[in-house]
Amino acid sequence: MNAQRVWLAAVGCGSTEPVDAPTVRDDQMRTWTPERGAVYRSGRRCLTWDELRARFDLVEVAAS
Repeated sequence: MNAQRVWLAAVGCGSTEPVDAPTVRDDQMRTWTPERGAVYRSGRRCLTWDELRARFDLVEVAAS
C-alpha cells in the first residue's frame, strides 16, 4: 500500500510539480484534476501547480 503525498503551502518551500501530475484535493475539499498544458481544473476554475501550491494545502487523491 502506497502512502498518499501531502504538499503544504509555505513561502519559499521549493517543492516542484510532481512529474506524475496526480489528482489532488485542497484544504477546502475541492478536487483538482490535471489537464493539458500544466493546468489543474476544479469545476470551472483553472490554476497551475504553482498557483495551487501558493493558495492551498494539497493532498493526493488515491487512484481508484
